Amino acid sequence: MSHPLVERCVSGIEVITASARMRIAEIRATPGMLVFLVVQPAALLLIVLHSSADTSPPAVSRAVFGTLLTAFWAVTIRGTAAVLARDRAQGVLGRAVTGARDARLIVIGKGLGAGLTGIVAIAATTLVVLLLLGLPVQLSHPGWLAVGVAAVLVSGAAAGLLLACLFVLTRHAATLSTSVIYVVYLLGGMLVPDRMLPWAVRWLCYGISLRWLQEFLAGAATGTVDLRALVIALGLTVAYGVAGALLFERMVTRARAEATLDLF
Repeated sequence: MSHPLVERCVSGIEVITASARMRIAEIRATPGMLVFLVVQPAALLLIVLHSSADTSPPAVSRAVFGTLLTAFWAVTIRGTAAVLARDRAQGVLGRAVTGARDARLIVIGKGLGAGLTGIVAIAATTLVVLLLLGLPVQLSHPGWLAVGVAAVLVSGAAAGLLLACLFVLTRHAATLSTSVIYVVYLLGGMLVPDRMLPWAVRWLCYGISLRWLQEFLAGAATGTVDLRALVIALGLTVAYGVAGALLFERMVTRARAEATLDLF
């Protein structure tokens, strides 16, 4: 007989995998997602590249990964908020978060599914733009880049779980997600370098894991492996995940006590 802990782990992995597959299928069946997967990253990359006179490999690498991670953030958050908003509108949110399976695993799985779809589509879009512009594609440390991409996926899922706590409590998840997306666009240090941010808000970007992952990925692509940035990003990811796991059940309990889960 299998150990109960092993069975729980296997069951959890199955839930996450099934949820990720479901979310990938939903995104592929939603034509409107092309805006976030293709149009937006291409537009952002063109704007960032043409607004800078520096075409050196490090500058281009920073612009590329900044754009990729910014667009990834939008896809991940939209994916989380859209799912919960849809469940609420259809009147099934209560059953979704209080079923036999841990709802946190479902949210993580859908976040990973949205993130994986986003990374693949946005990376392909970015590559096409760079080739059309005739800019070099430099990948000095592919192994470390793979580690960085895996960290991006996990970090996005952890952030999605944390923000899902807010989405469960409100009937305006779509509006809230838009606000969260654009705050990170402006203050995340990925599109706008942190040195250009006012001192009063500059510190905010240091708490965003994707900002550190941009630094790590851009460096790994051009030959410099910044392990400090990776460690900070992983530490923030763990903090997101632990806080999300602890708060999610509490938020669901509060929302059910106030009878707001299935109202829209």
